[in-house]
Amino acid sequence: MTTDPTLVALAVLSLLVGLSMYAVFAGADFGGGVWDLLAAGERKDEQRSAIARAMGPVWEANHVWIIFLIVVLFTAFPAAFAALCIGLFAPLSLVLLGMILRGGGFVLRAHAEDEPLVQRYLGFVFSVSSVITPFALGWCAGVVAAGALQPDGKGGWLMVPWSELLAPFPIVTGLLAVCICSYIAATFLTVETEGALREDFRRRALFAGGGVALFSAIGLPLAWSEAPELSHELLMGRALPLVVLAGVLALLGFIVTASGAWSLMRPVAVAFVLVVLWAWGAAQWPYAVTPYLTFQESASSDAMLTVYLACLAIGAAILVPSLIYLFRVFKGSHPEAGSW
Repeated sequence: MTTDPTLVALAVLSLLVGLSMYAVFAGADFGGGVWDLLAAGERKDEQRSAIARAMGPVWEANHVWIIFLIVVLFTAFPAAFAALCIGLFAPLSLVLLGMILRGGGFVLRAHAEDEPLVQRYLGFVFSVSSVITPFALGWCAGVVAAGALQPDGKGGWLMVPWSELLAPFPIVTGLLAVCICSYIAATFLTVETEGALREDFRRRALFAGGGVALFSAIGLPLAWSEAPELSHELLMGRALPLVVLAGVLALLGFIVTASGAWSLMRPVAVAFVLVVLWAWGAAQWPYAVTPYLTFQESASSDAMLTVYLACLAIGAAILVPSLIYLFRVFKGSHPEAGSW
């Protein structure tokens, strides 16, 4: 019996919303770890303190979205969940390892003030793992888009071989993910700091934006050869308008960052990240695992999707106001921090 396409579309939309939230909020946290690793100059301690202050009250709440995404996958699309967990076992294990080390390093570092050497070591663990996790997530996206995750012919899935994992396109998408996280983090930190420290993060935002442009320029021709279905949709198909919009927002982001238009930096950066993500999603549709498994084929029953969507509505009514209040309390003190 075929699952209702409307229910499937609503479940996919909820997945995209959760992924969007994770990309923006947790992405900014990961990017903060990148800049913690790359802190330099006479203000490097101030840079790290600013990153810790920005992340401290909200970093755990930001990771509610990865839990949400996992729940959506195994509830609404169990076949896709199984395929991804089996085929991408190695990079997903790296994602998990990075998240555990990152959280542990960040929290324990705050309680090691009397042990400078231990604090330095824990800071290194935090910052390096902040690079590992977004890289591995982008890596996974590139592997799936390239069609490297394949069925075994017996109703199961094969683990992706290392020769496919280490292909140029997935590596570039991993680096692109790190640059996007770094860009949004530097933008947020620019808005939330002042004086010379603000200028430090503004320059980092420009640098990270250049990295996004570089790896996008490298990735598109690689996608043409390694992920042709994705490339076709990005450059000639349904995702093309979003790709054009992403280009416009990238240029606008450069202008507002270079000119110091602080009030515009954050909304433009968020819009850019979301449009990039939506363009990828539009190009990936209708496949959960390109080109072998669609979302429609991997969906749960109508009854399960109906229960899931009902629970989603109830949960959102509780969770969303709580998160808005959390960010208003902890992120609204600076005059230019904006309204959350």
